Amino acid sequence: MDRRRSGARLVAALAAVFWGLLWFGLIDLLVVVEQDEQFRQHYLFESGWGLLYLVVVAVPLVLLVIRPGDPIALAQLVVATLAVLVGALWGLAWPQLWTGLGLALTVGLLAWLGQPRLLRWHRPDPVLAVLVVVGLPPALAYGAPLARNTTEVEDITNGVSHYPMQASLALAVVGLVALAALTRSRLPAWTAGFSACWLGLESIFYPALNASLGRSGGALTAAWGVLVIVFAETDRRRAPEALRRSASHP
Repeated sequence: MDRRRSGARLVAALAAVFWGLLWFGLIDLLVVVEQDEQFRQHYLFESGWGLLYLVVVAVPLVLLVIRPGDPIALAQLVVATLAVLVGALWGLAWPQLWTGLGLALTVGLLAWLGQPRLLRWHRPDPVLAVLVVVGLPPALAYGAPLARNTTEVEDITNGVSHYPMQASLALAVVGLVALAALTRSRLPAWTAGFSACWLGLESIFYPALNASLGRSGGALTAAWGVLVIVFAETDRRRAPEALRRSASHP
């Protein structure tokens, strides 16, 4: 058992380095921070790639180094993997399909080595559920033209197009809020909320760039991200009191 847990930690650490660094997660996220003019027209795409692979994927991988088999971290990786695969099929982007299969292999190996506990599902948090319902149509509307990419413009990292990957980010963010609603967990709520806020604020600053949500869309997206974090935290503070009340009234 100890050997398998050590193996799970090693695989999670290597995977975090690969997806978060070697797969350009950190580098792409810093493009807009460094104001690299070479990629100015693609700032939103670079940030989207960084948010997906550094925040959505690498953060739970780091948690799995600390806590092998953590069911929430693994569930978040499953959501991210499904989003990448759906985006690949949505845009018929076969290089992205291989990326999604690589993520699936990573998750499968970590689950096998970590022997996770069963994920505990709860009654959906009503506010987070509403935010999912509100967020899904705009995410689909945002992702549809990106997945198809009928423009002559392209942005490539490691042979993979940023266009359908940006659509996958939108799906992943909404999917993580759904996961947070069903598990009452901080990890998916915070990573989804942070990603939405980053993309929203960047869209406000750069409304005319490729993949920008525009000023209005960016403001709404950032506000949605803030609400996700606020209500996830509010729900966690309510939960202990609700449990105490139920225990005192059998």
